[in-house]
Amino acid sequence: MSSSAAPSLAHRSIANIRTETGSGISGGPASPHTPSRIISSTFGSPSSLRAEEDIIVIELGSRFIKLGFAGEPAPKAVLSLGPEQLRRVGDFRTWDPDHKDDWHRRPTGKTWGDDHELWQYDAPIVSLMSSAVTSVVGAGTRSALVVDLGWAETSVTSVYEYREIRTTRTTRAGKMLVNETHNMLQDALSTSSAHSQKTRREREQGRHSLSFVECEEVACRLVWCRQVKRGDLPSIRRPEQQQPGGEALPTVEEQDESSPTSPIEEERSDSNVEVLIHSVEPAENLTLPFQQLSEPCENTYFAPHYSRSSFDDDELPIHHLIYQHLVQLPIDARAVCMSRIVFIGGCSRVIGLKRRIFDELSKLVHERGWDPVQGRAPKQYENNALLKRGSRRATEGPTEIEPPARETEERRVTGEDEPRSAADVIEDSLRKRDSHHPKIQGTLRPLGSLGPWGGASLACQLKVMAMANIDRELWLQQGVNGASRPSEVDVKAQQRQSMGPGGLMRGAGDVKRPSTAPKPIIDIRHIRENPELHEQNCLERNYVQQSKSPARINEIFAHWQALQKDSRAVRERSNLLRRQIANPASTSGDDNAEFNEIRSKTRDELLDEARVLKQKLAAVEQDEAKLVEEMEGLALAIPNLTSDVTPVGDEPRLLSYINEHPHETPSASDKVWRSHVHIGSELGLLDFAGAGTVSGWGWYYLLDEAAQLEQALVQYALAVATRHGWRQVAPPSVVYSHVAAACGFQPRDQNGEQQIYSLAQSAADAERGKPELSLAGTSEIPLAGMKAETTLDATELPAKRVAVSRCYRAEAGARGASTKGLYRVHEFTKVEMFAWTAPDADETVDVFEEMLDIQTEILGSLGLHCRVLEMPTADLGASAVRKCDIEAFFPSRQEQNDGWGEVTSASICTDYQTRRLATRAKIDGKLTFPWTVNGTALAVPRVLAALLEAGWNEQEMSVSIPACLQPWMEGKEKIVRKTIS
Repeated sequence: MSSSAAPSLAHRSIANIRTETGSGISGGPASPHTPSRIISSTFGSPSSLRAEEDIIVIELGSRFIKLGFAGEPAPKAVLSLGPEQLRRVGDFRTWDPDHKDDWHRRPTGKTWGDDHELWQYDAPIVSLMSSAVTSVVGAGTRSALVVDLGWAETSVTSVYEYREIRTTRTTRAGKMLVNETHNMLQDALSTSSAHSQKTRREREQGRHSLSFVECEEVACRLVWCRQVKRGDLPSIRRPEQQQPGGEALPTVEEQDESSPTSPIEEERSDSNVEVLIHSVEPAENLTLPFQQLSEPCENTYFAPHYSRSSFDDDELPIHHLIYQHLVQLPIDARAVCMSRIVFIGGCSRVIGLKRRIFDELSKLVHERGWDPVQGRAPKQYENNALLKRGSRRATEGPTEIEPPARETEERRVTGEDEPRSAADVIEDSLRKRDSHHPKIQGTLRPLGSLGPWGGASLACQLKVMAMANIDRELWLQQGVNGASRPSEVDVKAQQRQSMGPGGLMRGAGDVKRPSTAPKPIIDIRHIRENPELHEQNCLERNYVQQSKSPARINEIFAHWQALQKDSRAVRERSNLLRRQIANPASTSGDDNAEFNEIRSKTRDELLDEARVLKQKLAAVEQDEAKLVEEMEGLALAIPNLTSDVTPVGDEPRLLSYINEHPHETPSASDKVWRSHVHIGSELGLLDFAGAGTVSGWGWYYLLDEAAQLEQALVQYALAVATRHGWRQVAPPSVVYSHVAAACGFQPRDQNGEQQIYSLAQSAADAERGKPELSLAGTSEIPLAGMKAETTLDATELPAKRVAVSRCYRAEAGARGASTKGLYRVHEFTKVEMFAWTAPDADETVDVFEEMLDIQTEILGSLGLHCRVLEMPTADLGASAVRKCDIEAFFPSRQEQNDGWGEVTSASICTDYQTRRLATRAKIDGKLTFPWTVNGTALAVPRVLAALLEAGWNEQEMSVSIPACLQPWMEGKEKIVRKTIS
């Protein structure tokens, strides 16, 4: 793409891609709605031989589809969707008198159109771009107000820095224009002697007298828009005169709309037009005044015969719609968008329509300014001397009207002071009133555009970064905080300490919650009313530090109440002052000492006192906010309450066994119980030494049958869970740290260290407040966060999901004889079950027991000897009220815990996670917090280790493969030592 010599942004250099003379590229069949653009130059230099990865730009309109390659100025093909084709066939058939009956008798169940739907095409990447944003790119700017005069509706979209801020719509569009054209032609046809009776009868029955094609043809070819009389327009400068410095973008206007009316056009406006109608029998040649052809456009887009208050929000005239849209924009966005008004859409080609809309909008802005309140009340307030008494007191005196300089000099010489007549005073008052207009604070100006397709082609070719890579986190922060621009976001307040090399392993509880995180809704009242219960619960769970929080919360709450009580008088006094300052007449009916004292003060005295009280209240509110923040932080760290069936202490309760206990004998070779580490080395299945060189302690390689065995275990666990009605999910492995903290994921080993990996942040990410990321320690975290800030319907509960994911644990301080091999590693594969249930104990327990049944079925079919334990309070995590573990028997671990090792667990968390993630459920018309249940279907490394030890055959030097896994192991029954040939 060539560019001019002057330095400018690439997407603003559009002078060289405007329409030029010379041969052009045909955009397809000519149509009033989809005309071809004759442009000689191109956006890029695409080859005639297209590569497979070339970008294809498709514009989907209500009446057409345009296709072409990115970088070209016009589409290669334009499919106009006429009455006989798919997209517009509904509009066409409504003109058929028998359409209603035919529609009810239509055959149903047709699927022949499925082969022609766009989603059937196997495109590598599909990017959906807004037509408003691409039109802004086609206009060579970054912000604009796009008015899309389409077929079904007219939309007004404000685009600020390539982002849509607001969109408003009206039904006044091309469809209504064609209907108005039909009504005009039907009225003319009713005057014909040959068709008068039939036409009147059809009008009474609400039927159409003319064909859709002819009415649309007249609307597109002959209908025009009359202009506002020059005398009715406000005396404002032209756009090109308002900014003489040449800094503004060039204005592209149509010559027939911007130039003054010529005498020939004035003569033509008084002439007649003949319209030949073929859709009636016999054919009729209608003679219409040229002025009458402007009535359909007048009635459709401006509705001058109705008042503004008679319209609904979705049927506003175009100029009122644009004005209301601009009024509701932020001031800076409005100032930018109003100076870049872009008209697009098929109906924007109606002669004179764009100029008329712009003139009507200019009149509205000139008369009203940007005051959203209109009517008698504002005018009464402006003219009410009593209401404006305070503002007059602040002035130094009446405004003097200085006479002209020559008259002043004459008076100084003669010393005469001639009194002015009453007529002169009245004339001056009228002149002053007429010259008063609201401040517009901006410049109205139209801007030309290449249209949506051309803008999309240009954007794809230039790869505009602001459109392609908008920082999602920063944009979410702006949206959540109600900001309309980056300057409104307090980034400094959202900063967190970046993770350095020494800070890679941190607890999730230490993470600061950013503003984009779901706002937790903790039942602090229950903690305040039951401090002893929560303190005892913390001590039983071994949360010693958190056991002091309930008492501290009550202290903070008492302090907060004291601040509220002490500041009540200040707040009441401040409210009275604000009431008196805003409207002095509002306190005239109150008769007490305080009101009398306030009314006796001047406006300046009231403002001074209000300013002092505001500073006091600001300090009090700041202290209150700190107390509330501290109270919420303490409440978030308090663990969930404990179920009555959970044993108190640190000893679990045995519930049942799975399979018979094996009778193992020590290995004959080394007189010790063979471990999976030795077996894996013998059979060439595990490589810890190579992983130690690459990654360090706690990492491993699975080789050959061990890698197959991992996939077989995963597939088998998923098959069992899916058979029981659990839906599969593939979750992400990287999550926000505050989401992990909200799930209560703070696993602790015997030394109490935290077990989560946090990703290092760059200084730039920390500076702009980007939320911190962590590696998921379990897929429970992304599964719980999947429904954050959403409301579940009662029919969806219980919602059961099963997911397979890679899990990452720091396992700090976990080295020892009992943790060798695969028993405790940093990265592993796990199949996790997660469910949302109604807040009902019986229903939740049913899902919990279903999880235990699935775990029992999987481990039992693998031939492992296991025991099911009800875990004590000391082993519960922060979120669980009840937890059951299943431990498998490891012959090599008989010196530690009698050979038992945990392989799965299941927990009930009630509403601990949903309150912190703002997940709600609507049950019986009321919003509540659902309960969550989670359980491990299968943790691959430990189950694989248990299979190696349980299936080991010392004599044959082989490992038996359970029958349920053999379909995923190529039918193998054993794993044997490999021989090198």
